[in-house]
Amino acid sequence: MVSSAPHRVAVLVYDGVTLLDVAGPAEVFKEANRFGADYRIVFLSPTGADVTSNLGVRIAVDGAVASEPAADTLLVAGSDRYPRARVPGDLADATRIPAATAGRVASVCTGAFVLAAAGLLDGKRATTHWQVAHQLAAWCPTCRVEADAIYVRDGATYTSAGVTAGIDLALALVEEDHGPDLAREVARALVVYMQRAGGQSQF
Repeated sequence: MVSSAPHRVAVLVYDGVTLLDVAGPAEVFKEANRFGADYRIVFLSPTGADVTSNLGVRIAVDGAVASEPAADTLLVAGSDRYPRARVPGDLADATRIPAATAGRVASVCTGAFVLAAAGLLDGKRATTHWQVAHQLAAWCPTCRVEADAIYVRDGATYTSAGVTAGIDLALALVEEDHGPDLAREVARALVVYMQRAGGQSQF
């Protein structure tokens, strides 16, 4: 059933964020609204300042994570910078704070490293891009990394594999919220698989 209140999707962005990690899931939620869902998508940064993506495209944000009301879904996008560098403390904090009140927390691709830095993957199952899954396991030794999964749910925490897998994850979240029929309509409109066959090993 469609909820009477808007479902707030807060997308955490920062300098160097992978643009497709942001745009892919956002497009899924926006498209779902055409078929009866009621997602309100906001883009947040650690400080409230606009950010520059990995492609040099400027992303205008709606505010800082600390100043926004609780999100129903907190989505953390990835970056090419991680795991080549450690996640900065201010970015980890900017993830940990809204995660404490969010209904569910999700990451796309190397956004899992941001969740790990915030302590949000401790003792949980998770995935990330297959090329860096071993590094996530090293960075978060209490996390059980499933390197072949397209996305993984552990309680209210969701992680997904590389880049376009954020679309798979967003479709799964839409299906969880509104059922398979609406999610299927979104997948058809976007001309993507509702649920692709196989895992990351196919690549």
